[in-house]
Amino acid sequence: MARISFRQVEAFRAVMIAGTTTGAAEILYISQPAVSRLLSDFEESVGVQLFERQKKRLIPTPEATILFEEVEKSFVGMEKLARTAEELKVFHRGTLRIVCMPALAQDFLPGVVSEFMADHEGVAITLQVRSSQQVADWIANQHFDIGISAIKVSDPAIEVRSLASSSLLCVLPPAHRLADKALILPEDLEGEQFVSLGTEQSVRYKVDEVFDKAGVQRKLLFDTQVSHVACAYVLAGGGVSLVDPATAIHYAKLGLIVKPFEPAITFNYNILYPVTRSQSQLGKEFTQLLRQRLKQLSDSSDGLFQIDA
Repeated sequence: MARISFRQVEAFRAVMIAGTTTGAAEILYISQPAVSRLLSDFEESVGVQLFERQKKRLIPTPEATILFEEVEKSFVGMEKLARTAEELKVFHRGTLRIVCMPALAQDFLPGVVSEFMADHEGVAITLQVRSSQQVADWIANQHFDIGISAIKVSDPAIEVRSLASSSLLCVLPPAHRLADKALILPEDLEGEQFVSLGTEQSVRYKVDEVFDKAGVQRKLLFDTQVSHVACAYVLAGGGVSLVDPATAIHYAKLGLIVKPFEPAITFNYNILYPVTRSQSQLGKEFTQLLRQRLKQLSDSSDGLFQIDA
């Protein structure tokens, strides 16, 4: 096998991020033919087909996805090294690296981060968005200082604390037949096209169990891994769903109808720390602000976001 060069790996990563060789060329500030050549050399070096080429589009193979995850771990470490060197040069007051599940990262967390940075001049913050399982993995590997996840992992390398425990809410498109109903029950959704969260999420099984026990049949034609996508689909009139309260409340401002659902299905917001690293004062202050703003969101939700933490 030919030797793999860093430039080849860099080109592969850029193509995975951008989706095209043209986009990758813009990221790397090189020509598109140069990216194509590096990508071809990389595929030859690893000896595995990484992309299917369809009408000038590059479709990653499953092998490419697996390889990309490993490449990302390496680049996270390199980015952290570069950030540390930059801090030493410009005398930043500190850094905070946060990795968060999509449910809070879309709308809520950027506002908290912005407020925190305004009160902590000179502090540098990185915010990455990953699945709850990836959040746990990156915290366990000490790539990040704080993780926000929906799952309670059992890992000796991770300290898990509860941010909030609430219940899933039912989201309906505008002018839905159930719009005037105060509380949604499983039987109310008989025959509805239901947007499920993907099978990688444990909450999917909790939801399915509730409907199975009630003997309710739903039309399960569309699922997604991200609650924001589910809400956007429902808002477009594509069905109904059960999602976490923070996401539901955000989309209520855009016109989505949000209702309580019973029986209650618990949804947890957890904060994760690396066990082998002492929590910094910055991390403690950020966590305190995060809790305060979650409580504020709950208080302003007209009872939809009931926090039990």
